[in-house]
Amino acid sequence: MRLKLLFLLLFFQATFALLLVRLFDVQIFKGENFFNLAENNRYFTKKNVAERAIFLDRYGQPLLSNEKIYFKYLNQDSFYSDKEFLDKDEALRLLASDSASVGYEFKRNYPHKEALASILGYLSPVTADDLAKNPNLALNSRLGRMGLEQFFDQNLRSIGSVNKFEVNALGQRQRLVSLEAAQYGDNISTSLDPYLSVLAYQAMAGKKGAVVIMDAKNGEILSLLSSPSFDPNVFEDNWLESLYNRERLSSTKIQAYLQDENQVFFNRSISGAYPPGSVFKLVTAVAALQEGAIEENTTVDDQGTLKVGDFEYANWYFTQYGRTEGVVDVKKALARSNDIFFYKAAEWLGPNKLAEYARLFGFGSPTGLQLGQELAGLVPDPKWKEFTRGENWYLGNTYHFGIGQGDLLVTPIQVASMTQALANHGQLCQSSLLSTVKQNCRDLGIEDQYLEIVLQGMIAACSQGGTAYPLFPHNAQILVNLDPSLSASEQISQGMIACKTGTAEFGAADERGYRKTHAWTTAIVGIDKEKISPVEGEENILKSNWQKLIKEQGFPDKLIITVLVESDGEKIYSEGSQDAAPVIASIIKGIF
Repeated sequence: MRLKLLFLLLFFQATFALLLVRLFDVQIFKGENFFNLAENNRYFTKKNVAERAIFLDRYGQPLLSNEKIYFKYLNQDSFYSDKEFLDKDEALRLLASDSASVGYEFKRNYPHKEALASILGYLSPVTADDLAKNPNLALNSRLGRMGLEQFFDQNLRSIGSVNKFEVNALGQRQRLVSLEAAQYGDNISTSLDPYLSVLAYQAMAGKKGAVVIMDAKNGEILSLLSSPSFDPNVFEDNWLESLYNRERLSSTKIQAYLQDENQVFFNRSISGAYPPGSVFKLVTAVAALQEGAIEENTTVDDQGTLKVGDFEYANWYFTQYGRTEGVVDVKKALARSNDIFFYKAAEWLGPNKLAEYARLFGFGSPTGLQLGQELAGLVPDPKWKEFTRGENWYLGNTYHFGIGQGDLLVTPIQVASMTQALANHGQLCQSSLLSTVKQNCRDLGIEDQYLEIVLQGMIAACSQGGTAYPLFPHNAQILVNLDPSLSASEQISQGMIACKTGTAEFGAADERGYRKTHAWTTAIVGIDKEKISPVEGEENILKSNWQKLIKEQGFPDKLIITVLVESDGEKIYSEGSQDAAPVIASIIKGIF
């Protein structure tokens, strides 16, 4: 009996000792932690939504908007209440009588849809990958994808106000303890012109390619279109459908976009690298003139082909029509896009010098546009070929280089920038999607007399006898009242168009020796606002508003319009004069 009592006593002592240790642990070591947990159970922090900042066009008008989407809290005392979607009229009625039961989200509205999608981008909910990169992101936040929405995501994000409430054990609101004010993102002013973007989209009519419209004076981008495009509003609809458990109709559209062989999310204007074809002859001409390899009166006799040993290099006119141009100088060579002349010009200049001037005009490097994912392209030279391929550079490589073929690759934005420098007295300006307060330009050191020769050749290319026949009517109309003694630059200021077409071969040759072709046209367009026909009535509200804005706030005196039309399954031989130049003609018609 004594032994049993002893064991019982030891048991109680051990039990109380353990309880004492546990009490010491809870009170001393973990007391603060349990206190904080209790306090957290006592309070609930509610993060409110805040309106994401927006983009403005060059006239200070919104390029997009934020629309309030209302819902009703089915149990407004609970912070985990189910929600029911309300249309705007229902929400406004309920706000008048029971505002505490109504909440809202912000839906992004992109009114110009496909015309600006490749520049603006879209929003989508945060993903697991996003959270891994930034654990501070809220689970219900949405991030910018593609374009300016992604590039300026941090600047645009707003942080909603934070309400701290005291709650009871059932999670029901008791009283407001504190309120933290919202922090709003910054609206961003762009250089974009939505009307020109709509014109470009309509002019492309679903063709694969890109359109760049730029201010010749400072490099500001007015339009940057990649076609075919997509509607960013579909992503907003998909988000709302998931939020309110609706039928997921828009997810089918998104899936169709992802499966589209035309790659609608691929921004061809900055991420597509293509051989430039004959538009590169502008660089060859400037470089050869500046370096003294040719002069204004230097001529070459085009007999259809140029023979070098066992190889023949033909002019496009001879290949397509079996005809020759005869004796041509640099102006006629630009007007007629004569390959034979530029084979010889490149030979006399040499590949290293030609590569040097190509890089001087910005080829081989990203322009630094505010979008990201911009390709540098490729400027080949003998050293590059030897290093990458272990091969020598031959004269035939120089010939191909001189007419924009071979290994040379460029982006549409680079071609537009090169054209901008020619139009701006040899001043190459930093391409920008933002309104520039201070111009960021550099002098390329090209003498004005050589730029004048090249511009004269470009005007001739867009006039009767040139290659860009869709633009002939415009120049013919301007020419009627034009002083013939004016310089090429002054003629452009009076409304003439200076341009260069290009048909660029790529890929492997077929059984007949033909390669698929992309189409290029790049143009300098003089803008006389007095010749823009006024819109009558409300036939075209967008253009009517545009005309009012440009009258009040101004418009560039010269535009650069660069168009690329890709080869596709339906038309594998796209031509600059036949496929790209009509797009520019359509845009010009829409302006005037």
